[in-house]
Amino acid sequence: MRIKPEQLQRALNKDLLPAWLVAGDEPFQIGECCDTIRRTAIDQGFSDRQLFSSDTGIDWPEILNASQSMGLFGGRTLIEIRLDTKRPDKVGSTILQQLLNNPSPDVMLLISCSKLDRRKDVSSKWVTALDSIGGVIEIWPVAAPQLPHWIEQRLQSKGLRANSEAIALMSERSEGNLLACAQEIDKLALLFPDEEITPQNVQESVGNSSRYTVFDLTDALNDAPRALRILDGLRSEGGEPPVILWALTREIRMMEAFASGNSQHVRLPPQKIASLERQANQLGLHGLGRALTLSARIDQSIKGMRAGDPWQGMAALILRLANSPLPDALEQL
Repeated sequence: MRIKPEQLQRALNKDLLPAWLVAGDEPFQIGECCDTIRRTAIDQGFSDRQLFSSDTGIDWPEILNASQSMGLFGGRTLIEIRLDTKRPDKVGSTILQQLLNNPSPDVMLLISCSKLDRRKDVSSKWVTALDSIGGVIEIWPVAAPQLPHWIEQRLQSKGLRANSEAIALMSERSEGNLLACAQEIDKLALLFPDEEITPQNVQESVGNSSRYTVFDLTDALNDAPRALRILDGLRSEGGEPPVILWALTREIRMMEAFASGNSQHVRLPPQKIASLERQANQLGLHGLGRALTLSARIDQSIKGMRAGDPWQGMAALILRLANSPLPDALEQL
């Protein structure tokens, strides 16, 4: 049964299905859906919880054993399996099908994973078996045009109202960070419980809710305007130039590994690898070499060994990595 995230609570109130699959690439929404299912399961007597994660390796026979064992106090068992980007091997698929084809009233499965591949995952036997008896929830990232609607729904769920200007301001400041946005809505609910939220309320409560990290910066290097906004945010938040330059240089080194065909040692999520490969192909070894030269000059300016503003240098480096370099005369520190 396919269930939309916004329909989940209603579906749980109606029928607690024996198996659930939550799939997607938006961690905040996946976490919320899993939390909702987990709380409902506990309320329904699934007091024993067994967690299996691909981070440490999944022992599929142990999952089968856990499904056949009574809970510590004779209760019902919630078996949670976190696959992330991995998928069950032949043994795992067989065991999942066995559990799904003969569900026990005392066992519930909760499986979470990355986005389902339309060609491989959706038609796989274990997903088909789960779909036939349980709930499949696919999470899609909230695109920028949909973010104001998402914020409005979130506000309504907290009993709040807001005018369009306030919603637009929250959307702009959150930069698509759903977790930060949800936290600020919770704060607004505490501060202004009986008021219509205005831009002034948002200014008082939110501040800059992006809360950037250097990893936000490196993830945005294919989008020069956003990367420069993040750099400016890091600067205003007291970011340390050596740390930011380290992150940028590390990214260049990984691109260089892909451009030179020596990327076997790089271990990253598939989406990140694809992004690095695209950037490496666009810049080439020559362009990456020039980026490393600029990085070395910025490092010297940070250490006081060379004149120049490190922040301007890093802005120039970001533009070069985004394949939009400044003219040579302007790129010099």
